[in-house]
Amino acid sequence: MDKKLAEKIYKIGLFAGIPASDEKNTIQAVRAVAAGGMAGVILSWNKHLGHAVEQLRKEHPQLLIGIQGPYTHSMKLFASGANFVVDTSAVPEKAQVPFLFRKGNDLLDGERVLAQCSNKVVFVSDIKQQRWADISARSQQTIAHMLGFELRHVGINHPNAQQAENTANAFEKLFGWPKQDKGGAYFAAGYIEAMKKMFYGTHGHIAVATNHVDRAVWYLERLGVQFNWKSADYNPDKTLRVIYLQEEIGGFAVHLIQK
Repeated sequence: MDKKLAEKIYKIGLFAGIPASDEKNTIQAVRAVAAGGMAGVILSWNKHLGHAVEQLRKEHPQLLIGIQGPYTHSMKLFASGANFVVDTSAVPEKAQVPFLFRKGNDLLDGERVLAQCSNKVVFVSDIKQQRWADISARSQQTIAHMLGFELRHVGINHPNAQQAENTANAFEKLFGWPKQDKGGAYFAAGYIEAMKKMFYGTHGHIAVATNHVDRAVWYLERLGVQFNWKSADYNPDKTLRVIYLQEEIGGFAVHLIQK
């Protein structure tokens, strides 16, 4: 598979499985998924799918569309605008179009799990009853669950180490949060990071933990968020571990951190 396509599939992380339906309802279901913020779908193959794929490609040029079904049939929809083919039964000896093998919910390129496909975003009953708003809401919730944003700690800037220690001591005295000296800052039970110097942010920073920093960056960039790449720190495997947003919120810098 092309490296650029594989990387985008990885960044998307989670695809919505769309049950087989007629052309009109397939298009409506995908529209609802996209409205909820999901950036990838996997359509169940049927012989009437070609025009739906063409229409969706025109409406959503950045949406990744996979087709799940027998490889020899599904690959024909590549010309209509599909990005890749998914099969659960066999890996073709010589794939003529981008191919992922599906094992359970995992989408594999060779032995590497690039992303997952969920069949719990769009249900047949949603389509039959045209509950498009429910699909959009579920799509949004699914992305939120994948990224798993949580408040990790609040950093408070200080001009020197003594004032930082005083702050940590106060939180320990009032709330019983043990003070720990972590070098550049005193922590109070992991909730408060009392910086020993003036650091990012007018007042300090807020750390937001996530299951996938690189995927979180990709999704937030789609919302127009800019990042301070000079602040980026990486794991030993070169995946992103920490990065600050470019703009402050309420006088605080905000950074993502890997759980």
